[in-house]
Amino acid sequence: MLEVDPEVASKIQARARERGVSVDMYLRELIDEKRTASERSIGLSPQQRVRMLREWASGHSSNTPLLSDEAISRTLASAMDSSRVRGRV
Repeated sequence: MLEVDPEVASKIQARARERGVSVDMYLRELIDEKRTASERSIGLSPQQRVRMLREWASGHSSNTPLLSDEAISRTLASAMDSSRVRGRV
């Protein structure tokens, strides 16, 4: 059984309702779309990959605030610490 934040569950239900399908069918469609996109990228030219990346990026907000150098350093330091704890470094 999956545990999903109630807000996320509501959004999923709303989008499934918009498409006129069950939540199960909506999630299956999302999985199939993702798999299909991955499969399509195999064997593409660099130009085609760039085009696909730009198409993907255009579907995301360009208003997202950038991280400061300090925030990036903290994130990298934390990731390195986590890797050391797990014995990966």
